[in-house]
Amino acid sequence: MKILYSLFLVCLAPLTLSAYGTPVGPSFHFELPPATIDAVTADATPVKRYDKFEATVALTAAYDNPYDYDQITVSAIFTSPSGGTTAVDGFYMEDYPLSGGANPKVAGAGTFKIRFSPYETGQWTYRVSVQDAGGTTTGELLDFLAVAENSSTGGFVRTGSTNYLELNNGEQLVLIGENMAWHNSNDAIATYRSWLDKLSASGGNFIRLWHAHWGLGIEWEAGWQGFEGLRRYKQETSAYQDWLYDYCADRDIYVMLALQHHGPVSTRVNPNWEESPYNVANGGPCANPWEFFTNAEAIAHTKNRFRYIVARWGYSRAIQSWELFNEVNWTDDFDQHRAEIAEWHAEMALYLKTIDPNQHLVTTSYADADQDPEVWSNPDIDFTQTHFYINSPNLERALVGGIRDYLDEYGKPTLTGEFGLSGNPAESNADPDGIHFHNGMWGPLFGGGLGTGMTWWWDVYIEVQNLYYHFDPIRRVVDEMPFVAKNLQPQEAYVRGAPGDLTLSPNLGWGTLGDLDITINPNGTTTPATPALNRYLYGSEYNTENRSPPSFLVDYPAAGEFTVTAGSEFGTAARISIYLDDVLLLDEIATATTDYTINVPVGARVIKVDNLGTDWATISAYRFSGLGSRADVYVLSSEEKDVAGGWLLNNEYNHEYLAGNGSVPNIITGTEVVIADFAPGTYYAKWYDCLTGEIVSMEEVVVAAGDTNLILLPPPLAWDLAFRVDGDSGTSTATTNLAGDVSFTAYPNPVVAGGSVTIELPLSGTAAHDYQARLYDVAGRLIKQEALAGDQQLMMPAGLPAGLYWLKLSKQGRTFSRPIVVN
Repeated sequence: MKILYSLFLVCLAPLTLSAYGTPVGPSFHFELPPATIDAVTADATPVKRYDKFEATVALTAAYDNPYDYDQITVSAIFTSPSGGTTAVDGFYMEDYPLSGGANPKVAGAGTFKIRFSPYETGQWTYRVSVQDAGGTTTGELLDFLAVAENSSTGGFVRTGSTNYLELNNGEQLVLIGENMAWHNSNDAIATYRSWLDKLSASGGNFIRLWHAHWGLGIEWEAGWQGFEGLRRYKQETSAYQDWLYDYCADRDIYVMLALQHHGPVSTRVNPNWEESPYNVANGGPCANPWEFFTNAEAIAHTKNRFRYIVARWGYSRAIQSWELFNEVNWTDDFDQHRAEIAEWHAEMALYLKTIDPNQHLVTTSYADADQDPEVWSNPDIDFTQTHFYINSPNLERALVGGIRDYLDEYGKPTLTGEFGLSGNPAESNADPDGIHFHNGMWGPLFGGGLGTGMTWWWDVYIEVQNLYYHFDPIRRVVDEMPFVAKNLQPQEAYVRGAPGDLTLSPNLGWGTLGDLDITINPNGTTTPATPALNRYLYGSEYNTENRSPPSFLVDYPAAGEFTVTAGSEFGTAARISIYLDDVLLLDEIATATTDYTINVPVGARVIKVDNLGTDWATISAYRFSGLGSRADVYVLSSEEKDVAGGWLLNNEYNHEYLAGNGSVPNIITGTEVVIADFAPGTYYAKWYDCLTGEIVSMEEVVVAAGDTNLILLPPPLAWDLAFRVDGDSGTSTATTNLAGDVSFTAYPNPVVAGGSVTIELPLSGTAAHDYQARLYDVAGRLIKQEALAGDQQLMMPAGLPAGLYWLKLSKQGRTFSRPIVVN
């Protein structure tokens, strides 16, 4: 039970309660009776290590608001079998029936709880304490038994000595997933169960969730959909999260929880300030949005909320990290208050580290790259994030550029926390097969990120187009890669033998200065390796403090072209201006998604791009004809330079090419992947199909004494391939290239839906039924699978939409591919 202050005070003096529930009024001395602990009832034991121990605390105490830790604090000290102690806060909760629609409170169901996750097996002891205005009362010594966890449970997420994450048991954790920031129905359980089950079944293990008031947030303006204002936490959404984190833990799915988003501190970008409980107009302490970061009362309210969150869900190993803010640079007047916001991050990150018994990781995020080095350099920020929305055919290049810039700059793990073609889901849905989604996951992973890129449009794109199948091959390949064990790090590499254009995609956001001088090397790489290019090309009159027009040092082996592709947004009277060797050759009004091209003579040249107009223009890409490769490669290697992993992409295989040409690009053959600075020795390169995750070929490669480059001969490249290089053959046939010849015959091609394809096998003397035939659509969905019959006929499904498909034959590690067109 609870005893209200008013029961004691009404007879003594006309006192009132402050915002914290403490009495204010005439000064005199009185004493309240101490709180009593009436009973502590634990759930059934034993408890598995890293699982949830929960105890219910019945008490009698003086408080008005059970969620206010300034009024009442329930806590416990746990002592491990080896003698270590851990302090945890308790929390107040009200039970809710978890069903669809509006859920009424269950009258009289409020209780205080203690939750804890044991990190050792054996007999634990604990004491519960209660502190209120009358003092502190400590209960009797109690105990419970912790036993060994399930073999699949590795504990809580940690950073280590690499750019990747680990679990308590040392197992590597590579995050594969997507944003799931909020649900979009009345039934959060049904919605999240559906999404999570599809993600988990496809090999995914990570989501990002927001505490948004329209989602599963717990604090908002009183009167809106059951919220009760500051320090009064919504129990319906809290109950859903009780279910959610346990559901995720049971499936080894990890959650980045964004504790604050920009809307409540903004009047301009997704503005929610008018309804915010922190707004003085709604009874809050802040006269304007930016006071959220500096007002002492606002900071105290925020800490109380964080304390409740850690007390209620800090036990969960499913929580991968606390994200202090989503895209904090969208808050009002961010640039003017950058220092105060950095101080707020430092204070809150340290606070979470202080109160969290399980030391979950802490991060934050910005809408664009490199917004505040002071925050990212803070040691209490465990990993960095980038968010990119660029309507570019090779979006993955910008994602990798951000990853590698952050690794170089801050020396801590980094994640592409959001990406998309633009801030509009229609752009992504114009790519219904998820080509950019696929490439945007693989690129950051082998660019050195702690996981895949995290697409944003989970509900109106991934779910609508049913693109979950793209996760499964990544899971298969990730399980083969020793990211942590070999401390894999970005390594210089390039492709030769597939000449093509070089395209550079800008990766910096508003207000950041890019590189002024960039060299295009003869092998198609650049110096610096990942050029910092701003998406905004600033004009000559407005925002001139941000101007950084790039110059490119090039050497064209033959006469060619240079093209600037404009983006879709512009300021006032923007222009595209191109100089060749200091001579202005082109100066035109900037028009959306338009190419601006100049001819470049043979030889060494300097190309400069500027905007001689009034205000900014957005840039989608810079393209140099004949100076690059049709294939891009992203490589990671071990510290000893004896293990490598990578991703090889036919860079024409992108959503714009497929939509514009109605077909896939030509298969690339006869190429070499050159990896610099590899240790001499004999190695085995295993190549994986990124549509299936299966090994398609393996080759022996040798780096002779005195050599510095490892040269790989990839199988024919249709879309993309992953590879691992190490000294382990893994099979007695390691020296045999298992890919064979992909030029098996399949005819007629094109074929009509419902018709049959005759297959002439690539290896003579092989029975047809020894092969598995699988038909995939252009984006990798499995359409049909069967063992070939003796007549070597494969029937196309009736009603199959017209378009391009992939026919893959597999036998004992050998895989053969062929494009098939259905009319």
